[in-house]
Amino acid sequence: AALISLCAALADAAPPYLTGIVEDAESQIIEMPRLPGMWQRQIAWLAPEGSTVASGDVVVRLDPGDLISQAEAAETELEEGRVQTERQRAATLLAILDAETAVVEAEAAVRLARIDAEIPAHATRRLDHDRDQLDLATAEHALERARSTLADKRDQHAKSEPVTRLMVARRESDRDRLQQAIAQTEIRADRSGLFIHGENPFTGAKVFAGETMPATAKIAEVASRQALRFRFWVHEADIRKLAVGSLIVVTPDALPARSVEARVDWTSKQAATRNEWSPGGYFELVAIPTEPDPEDLIPGMSLMAATQPSAMAARQPSAMAAPQP
Repeated sequence: AALISLCAALADAAPPYLTGIVEDAESQIIEMPRLPGMWQRQIAWLAPEGSTVASGDVVVRLDPGDLISQAEAAETELEEGRVQTERQRAATLLAILDAETAVVEAEAAVRLARIDAEIPAHATRRLDHDRDQLDLATAEHALERARSTLADKRDQHAKSEPVTRLMVARRESDRDRLQQAIAQTEIRADRSGLFIHGENPFTGAKVFAGETMPATAKIAEVASRQALRFRFWVHEADIRKLAVGSLIVVTPDALPARSVEARVDWTSKQAATRNEWSPGGYFELVAIPTEPDPEDLIPGMSLMAATQPSAMAARQPSAMAAPQP
């Protein structure tokens, strides 16, 4: 039992070795945008891995698929809607103008009829007087109908105008949404820096042109050396040995003689699987270099790291202590 406890203590005392990369904490992260029609899109072109890009450079192009044909159809529907709206508005305004003319004519007819109707009965024949009264009543009734028709036409125009405006606005919105989606298929750098391809979350391999990615998946990033940090993946068996604040020694794969001290700044709370490495779970860990902006490190570099020997030495006495009887 003592031997088993000693072996467990030795395993616990063994320094964990980490693999990771250099990254820029303030880099431009390029993700697959959410575009209408499909939940995933194909990457048509990527700027070369490790290339230097300037602000405004196109770094990613996506396959637009049927977005262009959809935008053309939306533009056609919009123009048809505008023509239909203008035709309907012109017809309505013409009907209102005709109704206004009819009211003016009816008002004139009432005035003329009133002149004859106001002739005293004793000053004309009774038959003529009765006819003049009837003509006035008829003219007044016609005026009421003309005014009612005008009010109806104006009411129809007032009700139809917002509806047609809404229809056109909706079609404009559809057209604009599709045009914006097409514009999003061409992604530009918003700063100068190194272009680094992202990692496919399903395969662990670098993202490449021709690959299909879901919305919000990381495609790439534009990084600089303004805020360097190190991101590592730690096996679940080792994560408890690396508390926040621990010191680690970082060595770039490309510069094996170079060592950089860093302090653990953050660890993830849940492990994720990386089947390309092993069936176990891996936690993410972020460490900050204790020396400001190491000049020979650039974003995208692969790293190895181990805990500080002094820190491990401090842990070993308790780990190697004999088990209590």
